[in-house]
Formats: sequence, structure tokens, C-alpha cells
Amino acid sequence: GCAPGATAVYCGGDGFTVAKVDAATGRIRWRWGTAPQKARPIGVRDGVVYVFQESDQAGRRLVVALDAATRERRWEREASPSASVALFSGGLLTLSPQQNELIAYDASGEPLWRSPARAGSFCEPTVLGGAPYALCAPIDHNGLATEGPYTLLRLDPADGAQSELATLPRKTLALGAVRGQPLFLVPQTAKEVYDSGYVRPYNALVRVDPRTGETKRTALSHTMRGSATLLNGVVYFVEGNGTVSAVSADSGKRLWQRATDTENLSAPVASAKYGRLYFCNRFGRLLALDTRTGKEAWHTAALNDIGSASSDNPPSVSLVKDAIVATAGSTAFSVRPDRPTAPASARTSPSGAG
Repeated sequence: GCAPGATAVYCGGDGFTVAKVDAATGRIRWRWGTAPQKARPIGVRDGVVYVFQESDQAGRRLVVALDAATRERRWEREASPSASVALFSGGLLTLSPQQNELIAYDASGEPLWRSPARAGSFCEPTVLGGAPYALCAPIDHNGLATEGPYTLLRLDPADGAQSELATLPRKTLALGAVRGQPLFLVPQTAKEVYDSGYVRPYNALVRVDPRTGETKRTALSHTMRGSATLLNGVVYFVEGNGTVSAVSADSGKRLWQRATDTENLSAPVASAKYGRLYFCNRFGRLLALDTRTGKEAWHTAALNDIGSASSDNPPSVSLVKDAIVATAGSTAFSVRPDRPTAPASARTSPSGAG
């Protein structure tokens, strides 16, 4: 996947180096690391690129801070190999390698604060609406995290002080925040649904007040399936067969549903300027839908050569200013929304040292 910056994207994946790619031209500005490696960008802020790097030593995971201009390694810290790392409005939120502390780091790599994880639980670092939280699930008899029920903890950005807000059902999915309130997607709870092996159906949204912990459950007007993404107050569901649906985060009402002929789509990004949703599939085909109606605006042909395709490197799409930047296989490419048929591309897979 790729993390967008001001004029470039920073791409990585399983088996190849991290690359800084000019969003307008596709030119690779620098590479970092040695292939094959497992390294993925976390995000970019204030001239620093944050990267996951899987170490060869007994499954260790490092969080590495790189200078966006020079690729110089500024610092690295070890983090839990089982947990996410996320940027919040005041720093970088991680779980310690021992999984007993939530640790926030500043841009220099110094700890802002440490907050104890709940005993007997696995606490996933979670950032919703730019604010730090933790979703804590019980640990089973094998020492592994279960799929809930989850305890939602709010972490004070200044000192890490914890406030227990709410308990959320099993298999709940964090979507983001709407007007500062965390939003979650809740699946149907019948046991036969989980045992059937089919795609998990969702039937409700839950919103949590970050000050009081009060929860509001909103039923979905239609049972929804697929991967869910929250953008601008709308939850978009993308199914493997190419069906895309839009649901209001406020009312739970389905706004539209569109069957496309493009399977295995990425999560979407939205352009306010053009009123479009953009997707990419694993063959490098781009799709644009109208955000209001779901009507197809345009699509592109697949790329002639995507390099090495891997299920570990799913397709992705992001926006850098007005440029659409996508990845498929080991290739990153960009197109102009007003002229989407002439992509500039860069192969991200060749090895390089940094």
C-alpha cells in the first residue's frame, strides 16, 4: 500500500523496498531497505515517513521514522508484532512488544506517555477522528486475543489517562469518527451466521459519545456485506463481486447500490472537487463512481504488466492533491481525474539499499 504526502506517495509491501514516488510523474525519488523485506508505510507527517518493518529476529516488528526528503533513518522503536500502529493528532500510538503498555511517541521518537494495557486483555491501538483510543478484547486460554466483546478506552492525548467508555459486541468493526464521535459497525449476532463460512453480514451502526460513553445504535435499512470504509459521513461497502453500496452514517439508510463489472476492488477514496469515488482492482483497472448516485463516471483498462502479483499486496488507491495514485501488484501508477487513460507508473518492487 501507499501513504500519501504533499506531492508524493510512499509505497511498500511484502517482498520489496519502500519507495518515494512522485505523484505527478511516477518517478521514484528514493528507495529504502533491502528486498526482499516486509515494510509498509504507516503515514506521513511534518516531513517524517513512518514505516512498519518486520525484523528477521523472532518476529520482531520495528516502527521506523524516515526523513521524507532524504530517506535518512531518524529513529526506530520496537512494537508489538500483533497490533496496529497509528498516527493521532499529537503523536504515534503503539502497543509495547510485551503488550502490557500503550505507548505514544513524539516526532523525535521520545515517549510522550505510557498507559497500562488492561490485565487479561489485548488492547489494540486505535485512532478515530484523530484521537487515540484502545479496543481491548479478552485473551483466550492460548494467550490469543478473542474477537470481543470489546472495551473501548479513550486515551487522553496529553498524558494517556484512560476513560472506559463502552462495551461493544463481538466482531465489531471500527470505522472512524463522525463529528468527533467514534463510529462502529456491528454484525448480525446469530451463531449460524458465524459458522456458515459466508461473508459476514452487518445490520447496525453504533456511535459513542467520547465524553460520556453514551452509545447510540442505528439499524441499517438493509443488511450489508463487504469491506466497509467511512468517508465524509457515508459508509461505503465493497463486495468481492464488484457491488458497491453507500449508507448514511447518521440514519443507516442505504443511499444507493451499484453493481459494477470490476471485481476485487480496493477500498475507495473520495474527491470532493470532482464528486467521485475512486477504486483500483488487482489488475490495475481504475473505476470512478459518482458519490451522490453511484453511477459510473469512467473506468480504465487494466495495466499491461503489474509486476509480481501477491495476495499480501492488495490493490490500493489514494489522492495526492488532484492526482489519483494507485497500486496493483508491485506497480504504482497515477492518473489525472480529467484525463484518466494515460497513467504514469513506477515499478516499486526492484531491490534497493538505503
